[in-house]
Amino acid sequence: MLPEDALALFRRLGVDVRSISAGEFTAAYFALAKRYHPDRGNQQTHELMANINAARTAILKVRRAS
Repeated sequence: MLPEDALALFRRLGVDVRSISAGEFTAAYFALAKRYHPDRGNQQTHELMANINAARTAILKVRRAS
């Protein structure tokens, strides 16, 4: 996933990654995971959760490279 796409996904989900700290990003990710994880009873969120995980990975790579 491209970093721009990752940022757009998080923005659509209500998280402005560019304006928060690394700790706040982690907390936001876990809140989204808790809300959208398929094991929470909604199997339709499987693809969304996979995209959230891919976006998190892309964002963390960019932050580590900076």
